[in-house]
Amino acid sequence: MKLQKKIKCIKNGKEFETDEIEIKKEDFTPKILLEAEREFLMTGGVFPQGDIESSRAFLAIVASKMLGCSYDTMIEEMTGLEFLEVTNAVKGLYDGLGWGAALLKALEKQS
Repeated sequence: MKLQKKIKCIKNGKEFETDEIEIKKEDFTPKILLEAEREFLMTGGVFPQGDIESSRAFLAIVASKMLGCSYDTMIEEMTGLEFLEVTNAVKGLYDGLGWGAALLKALEKQS
C-alpha cells in the first residue's frame, strides 16, 4: 500500500522511512498478537466481551508491531483512509477475509 507521507519504521534493528507498507501474513505471529493485546489493555483499551479484534485501536497496535512503526506514528502520519485500509487488512487476517480477497484476485488474473 502506498502512503501519502513517509513514516518511520524499524525492522531488524534498523530505522528507515518508507511510504510503502504491506501487511503480510508472515508477520502475524503469536508474539505480535500477545504484545499488542497486553499494550492495548495496559493503556486502558476496552472492547465488547470476546471481540477485541473489532477495536480499531487494538488493530492499529497489531499493525504497528507488524510494520515496525510506532502506534503514534501511524495515527498521526497516516490519512484516515490509509488507517482504515491498514486496520481492515489486520482484521482480515483474523476473519480469514485476507485469504479470500487474495484468492479472488488470483482467480481474476487467471480469467
